[in-house]
Amino acid sequence: MAVATAPAVQVSSVRQVVAHRGASTERPECTLAAIQRSIDVGATAVEIDIRTSKDGRLFVLHDETLDRTTNGQGRASERTMAELKKLDAGSWFDAKYKDERIPTLRESLELCRGKIDLLLDLKEKGATYVETVVREIREYGNPKRTIIGVRSVAQAEQFRKLLPTSRQLGLIPVPQQIDAFAKAGVETIRLWPNWLADDSLVAQIRRHKVQLHLNGTTGKPPEVLMLLRHKPYSLSADDPATLIATLDEWKRSQATLSALDDLVTSASDATMIPWVSRPGSSTFLNRDYEMVVLPQALHDQPRYIFDGGSGDRIVMKFGKPAVVFAAFEYNDTGAWSFPAGRTPLDLGWRLLTQNGYRGTSNDNLGDKPHFASIYYCEYDGGEQLSGLPAWWLCLAIVDPASAAKIPGYRRGTSGPIAISPTFSYEGWSTGERPLDVPQFESRKQWNAWQESRRESFVQRLVFPYDEKAVVATEGNVVDRGKFVQQELSVTVGGRRIFRFYRLAPKSATGATGKLPTIVCFMGHGKVQQLLTDRDSYQHACAAQFAERGYLVFAMENVGMEPNGDTHHELDRLLRLDGYCWYSLLFAHQQILMRHIFSENQVDPQRVGVTGVSTGGLLALSAAACEPRITAASVQGIFGSMRISFIHDRDRHCRCGAIPGLLPLFDLPELALLVTPRPIHISNAVNDGFGPLEAKRCLNRIASLYQQAGGPRPEFSEPPGRHEFAFEPALMFFQRTIGKPTNVH
Repeated sequence: MAVATAPAVQVSSVRQVVAHRGASTERPECTLAAIQRSIDVGATAVEIDIRTSKDGRLFVLHDETLDRTTNGQGRASERTMAELKKLDAGSWFDAKYKDERIPTLRESLELCRGKIDLLLDLKEKGATYVETVVREIREYGNPKRTIIGVRSVAQAEQFRKLLPTSRQLGLIPVPQQIDAFAKAGVETIRLWPNWLADDSLVAQIRRHKVQLHLNGTTGKPPEVLMLLRHKPYSLSADDPATLIATLDEWKRSQATLSALDDLVTSASDATMIPWVSRPGSSTFLNRDYEMVVLPQALHDQPRYIFDGGSGDRIVMKFGKPAVVFAAFEYNDTGAWSFPAGRTPLDLGWRLLTQNGYRGTSNDNLGDKPHFASIYYCEYDGGEQLSGLPAWWLCLAIVDPASAAKIPGYRRGTSGPIAISPTFSYEGWSTGERPLDVPQFESRKQWNAWQESRRESFVQRLVFPYDEKAVVATEGNVVDRGKFVQQELSVTVGGRRIFRFYRLAPKSATGATGKLPTIVCFMGHGKVQQLLTDRDSYQHACAAQFAERGYLVFAMENVGMEPNGDTHHELDRLLRLDGYCWYSLLFAHQQILMRHIFSENQVDPQRVGVTGVSTGGLLALSAAACEPRITAASVQGIFGSMRISFIHDRDRHCRCGAIPGLLPLFDLPELALLVTPRPIHISNAVNDGFGPLEAKRCLNRIASLYQQAGGPRPEFSEPPGRHEFAFEPALMFFQRTIGKPTNVH
């Protein structure tokens, strides 16, 4: 059930409104003017960032550098307090604030004392820094009204001893630290909004009886209503005045919105939040659009607000008779129109008023105001609303008695007309499918199935070069400090098809012993990143692994370099023959792996593969097809290609539509070809495949993975950036293929 009914969105839980960096939408952030504005608009707390000047004074500034919010340049910590005080910290925001200066912590404490709680985001560490912060809070502030934003368990324990009466907000770096921070005694824990897709995190905080803090920015209804569903104790916003106004508006509308609970018993497949209609009210959850004109009789009527573009996924079941008022056909793109050219009248809706609604989404047509007509439809208890356009606007949902007071409504003249829905090819292609894995009674049967699938993968997906590939070294050996780098080329018929690089630790140069080896597959980047970026995530931090003593190989992805066909062009060229760009990469991957296992210095019992994004898929498929690989760390791409790639097409490069991959080789099935060898999965929020999808697929295969003799697949969730998580991968390989013994 995706509908959030009135009781599920509760303002009463919010006890703290935090002005982020002061009222930073209305005043220059982290200045006394922004703090004073926070007090004036009624915020209950103000958040500021604390740093140390060159001469040991504490001051307020968010960034490490002065460039963005002052007329200074460079690192702020390299200036004395006297030098900092000469800078203009307001003109960047608006010329009328040219006299604003960077405030000291003391000035901020004195301004807030007795008026507002002060939340300190501690930007530095060290005993001197901590002692100075504590001393100034005691001398110039009020410890009981100071909230310490702690970023580690050690910091929480330290401040609990030094300021026992101050509250603490746990600024946890990753969700996995909820338990540790709660046990350390913090009163509140912050979750980032993009973490809330995992409902278990809020429940985990509740179990510890710790308060929940959520970060917002705008304070506007579309943002705030989504956050209120989780019943936070505190909310922050750059615009606290708007946040307070939104909370107040919700309180005033509680009685009106509660009527929706009796009318709508369930909804599905799209998030819907109760709200009201009136000029200035938000139209959609995911767009900054507002209502401009609508009939007076529809003002302050209850309705549901949802994502623009998701209207065709709205389903409501009514528990009692209800009348829905809506706007359709607001532009001629077809997105606001019913499928198959049908009009609202064809589906049982009736016209309430022509040209009765206007909003900021399509407010003008040429140089004239643009309007949409308003329709209504009556539903009996037990009936269901569905099959509407992708874009439509819910203006009111009321009982028949309330509808009778709205001019233009005539009872008994409307009602939903059932029309056969159009077959959804997207629905078919993205629908959940069972794992394509037969039942097994023995490991022997399992191994036979794996071998059969490996052969099928090669036949269906690997590009078949006509001649044998030849590997040869090219250029000079390059000294890169702790390791040496050698370029190798692979030719077919005397022409190079791709390159790869061999990174050998100097401690192993000329040694007779064999080395643990890591193969780093490339993402959508350039070879130059490997040559110049020590920790390029596009090459899965190949240089960092080499510096740790591993023998490393990194493969070039053809089509990513200039002066040649791009990967999209290669993809287009190959598709008529049933192949694609990835067919080349799979072929190159297999050539590389055969070469690696033929090298004398490679320990064949200790070979790991890794990569992020495209490189992650190459690492997974390499481990699936080459049984001699010991372990695989797959990053940024694990989940269902069917769901993550096809369903969310706009977030992925079109090269990922691999002909022949589905249904036999969706990523969970590929992972089952790796067992019983260990596998590590790492997905961040900003990766193409999110952590929840990765966990869902891992849970589907975990029992089979273990049944086939492997350990349960490991999972890590780095911060929300799209990059290679080096440390988790390093620890995984140290456990599975071992540490190099020749590192000094």
